[in-house]
Amino acid sequence: MKYQILNNGLKIPIIGFGTARLQGRECFKTLSNALECGYRLIDSAQMYKNHKDIAKALKESKIPRDELFIESKISQNLNYLQTKDQILRILEELDLEYLDLLLIHEPYKNSLYMYDAMQEAFENKLIKSLGVSNFNENFLLEFMQKVVIKPVLNQCETHLLYQQKSLHKALQKHDILLQSWSPFIANKNEIFNHPILLDMAKKYLKTPAQIILNFLYKRDILLIPKSSNLQRMKQNLQIFDFELENKDLQKLIDLDQNKSFFGWYE
Repeated sequence: MKYQILNNGLKIPIIGFGTARLQGRECFKTLSNALECGYRLIDSAQMYKNHKDIAKALKESKIPRDELFIESKISQNLNYLQTKDQILRILEELDLEYLDLLLIHEPYKNSLYMYDAMQEAFENKLIKSLGVSNFNENFLLEFMQKVVIKPVLNQCETHLLYQQKSLHKALQKHDILLQSWSPFIANKNEIFNHPILLDMAKKYLKTPAQIILNFLYKRDILLIPKSSNLQRMKQNLQIFDFELENKDLQKLIDLDQNKSFFGWYE
């Protein structure tokens, strides 16, 4: 696994495993397979309602805690005290002493109060890194002027058709990483069947998914692909052994439509 360095000096796996819409036995089995394949970053959220299933898979994997990077998100508008309680609840559900990263799931009215509680949890060593999710550029820049601890990353919808170029540039200026959720757009627009991707897959002897992930990785974007298929899980980790030619990179850059396919930024 390859890593990036966060602005607080800690390292984060470039590729993580997403658990949205995974619950119960399916979550446990799928995550167990992912851990066996080599995934070490696990992404969850309060709204996914799968923390206890994740805890079970982590425990049975017997992987040392310091080899794992566990991140979750607070998914509702809470006040300061409610956020403190929610942090403790998340840790209890995951059966962890600390989180590697906690995010605010989207811009909320109380985001600053929530982040204050997160900063306190950071000082108390309950959270190692703080971040945000689905923050647009204007909201993030205003938010950063009012917090003490700089977010380490912004997890956003980022893919071939919505490359977040302006946001990414602003994040890089402030040494904040961009982490992509749904890098495959949940296969909307049948992205895997796009002629350009099919041609490149044939040329580089890779899958369309691997072409997408390699492209985003080369643009310094962290990745959270999701798959329940064991073969595709393995393939999604095998993206570091080839280089896209500049002309092919440009073809993929030109696919950007600069619009959200999920409605977070409208």
